[in-house]
Amino acid sequence: MKGLLLKDWYEIRYQYRWFLILLAVAGFSSATGQGNAVFWGCYMMILVAMIPLNTMGYDEKSGWQKYSRCFPVSSGHLVLEKYLLGVIALIVAVGVYLLFSAIFYFIPGVGNAKEQFFTILAAMITVGVFPMALMLPLNIRFGMEKARVYLIFFIIIVAVAVGGIFAGAEDLPMIVNFLAGINLDLFILLLPLISIALLAATYPLSVWLYHKKEW
Repeated sequence: MKGLLLKDWYEIRYQYRWFLILLAVAGFSSATGQGNAVFWGCYMMILVAMIPLNTMGYDEKSGWQKYSRCFPVSSGHLVLEKYLLGVIALIVAVGVYLLFSAIFYFIPGVGNAKEQFFTILAAMITVGVFPMALMLPLNIRFGMEKARVYLIFFIIIVAVAVGGIFAGAEDLPMIVNFLAGINLDLFILLLPLISIALLAATYPLSVWLYHKKEW
């Protein structure tokens, strides 16, 4: 497992130097509590969520999947390495946000309020984990390019469906009552747990897809 992680690290370390600057800027901006703090936090997580997906693209173009069959490494370990790489990247990004938040905590008038801090943290985890949970099995099944197309179609369908529901909510009392009864704060805090559970649930699926796929 360590060797697989090192392989991906050697692939991305020179290409992602600019990424460290973006990570610092986004972490700083999200922790200040000023302006688009939620946007910067989510933007940072989307960037790091793409790391394991990009390494899968490199593997696909270089033919690594076929070459890896020559090693005594199971499909489960090959897939688990991508999941671990993504989780490590997400932890680093969250750590950057927590570091700047801790610094700004001691500066009067700067930093997030308690409620805003947890809201941004929950949004960051959700935005980072959820796309990765969807894209990892899609990448394995269809390849990098097709997986991106399917994800775009999925986002469009969900956006249209949600927009249609809210547009017609006034004419459907049941939907109005349901939305009014939702505890928004609790829902926001539950989203990261749901996303993490989804990521864990997609791992066996990804292993099965990887094992069945003919590279």
